[in-house]
Formats: sequence, C-alpha cells, structure tokens
Amino acid sequence: MRAPTLRWIAAVLAAVCATPASADDPPVPPGLDPGGEAIALISDGVDYTVPEIAARLARDGEGEPIAFDLIDGDVRPYSPASDGLGTRLARIVLATNPGSRLVVVRVATTDPVELARAAVFASRTPARVVALGFWGSKPELWKPFAEAARAADKVTFVLPGGNSAARLSGQVYPAAFKLRNAIVAADLTTQDLHKAPKVPVDAWLGHKANEDYLVPLDASEPKADAAGAAQIVGDSIGGAAFIAALAACFSKPADDGAGRKQELLANAPFRGEGRHFFDLAFACAPKEGAKQEM
Repeated sequence: MRAPTLRWIAAVLAAVCATPASADDPPVPPGLDPGGEAIALISDGVDYTVPEIAARLARDGEGEPIAFDLIDGDVRPYSPASDGLGTRLARIVLATNPGSRLVVVRVATTDPVELARAAVFASRTPARVVALGFWGSKPELWKPFAEAARAADKVTFVLPGGNSAARLSGQVYPAAFKLRNAIVAADLTTQDLHKAPKVPVDAWLGHKANEDYLVPLDASEPKADAAGAAQIVGDSIGGAAFIAALAACFSKPADDGAGRKQELLANAPFRGEGRHFFDLAFACAPKEGAKQEM
C-alpha cells in the first residue's frame, strides 16, 4: 500500500476520532490484522463483537480497525446482528472467502454526499474490492456515489441488481450507471437459467441490463444442504457480498477495477445468454500464507 494512501487514512481516522464514539456502541474487541485480501463492505453496520467477524477485521499497525461510521462520525461502525443487513453480509464474505479481512463502512441511504464519501473512504483503504449493501430507484441519490466509484478506477465495486420488478423498469441504482469498474449481482435461480432458451433473458434480468451482470445461481432459493454462504445469500444484496468475496479470491488479481472485473467474469464456471454465473456452493480456497483466526 502506498504511503500517501496510508497518510490519507490516518488523517481521516484522526478527524473522526475527535468525535466521541456513540455511547451505545460496544468497544471493538482487541486484535491484530489477520492478513489476507481486504474487502470493504458498505452497509448499515456490523456486529463486530461477533468473534468470527472481530477476528477478520482489517486493522492498522496498532490493532485499530480500518473502519468508518459516517452516521455517528466515529470508527465504530456498529449495528446489532439482529438489525439490518451488515452482519449477514459480513458472514457471507467470510464464508465464501475465509482468508479475507473486512473493512467496514457504515452509512445511511438518505444523503447522496455521505454515500459518495463512503465510496471514497473504501477506495482509499487496502481493499481493492468493495461490496455495496444497498440499492435504490432514485438516480439523483446515487449519482454522487457513482461518480466517486468511477473515479476510483483501481477498485472493483460490486453492486446489488435490485429485484425483478426494478430491473424490468431499469430503475436499479447505482447499477444502472453501468460503471466500467463495477459488477452487478442479481437474485436469480437455476430455474431462471433453465428458462433462458424459452424466455428472452431480458425478461428476467431487465430490459436495460447488460452483460456486466454476474449472477449467483439459486440466490433466491438455496438448497437446504448447500454449503458455504448459500443459506444466507437470499437476494441481490447478499449476492453482491458473495461476488465481492469471489473477486478477491484470485491469486494474481488485475491491477485495476475493470481488469479485476473481467478476470472474475472469465472465471465464472457457468454462462448463458451473455451472463455469467457462480454456484453459491463455491468458496475460495484460503491463500497460502494467510492467517486463519476464525
């Protein structure tokens, strides 16, 4: 990681640390950086007190987590495991890519400037893959995020593809901006793939969808005995976490976001109608030398 980036992170953390952490947020469990590929998760926060999550938090040289809470203005991006989506998304990432480490960014989907700041912060961390835990139908809310993501061309963003109704209308943002360095995950099943020869693919992916969509099989209806992250994916937001974990899986990732995206598409084991698919039972083999503390 380059020194200017480290200095930028240090400056941001120093600024946010000047604001006291929320009294309701528990302290981050002590620990050291676990090593492995960093994956940033932009969501509504995670329960970082869960042991398997605490053990995989990306940390600086003093053991402090590399994280940002834009809602509270501190470095404790906490949300109870029973609330929201973030903890589920973190578990998907770690189940799919056990050797990865997490950079957690907490933000609300109500302020376009804050959403853009979340993208900028995530892109300046060690993470070269960023999973987004939200989507919406208002382009004006997501345009600043899209601009920030487009400018972060060394990073691959993985975006939720919304639901089927939204895809048919073309109102899935920021996915509809078709960023060169972004992949979109949708919530399709094996049954949908089997329908492809009979039903035009855009009828179930959306008329404005394109070949950037990379869709996990059986995301909506995982098999009861499926391994890995299958039981907790369930929708396109979970699919984005799954695909982000895969994007950080390869031993020789590309140097920029668009190249990493093409590498992931090329490694998808299933293809149909110009789209790319991963079975949800797929999981990354831990990389040699990565610390395992789960």
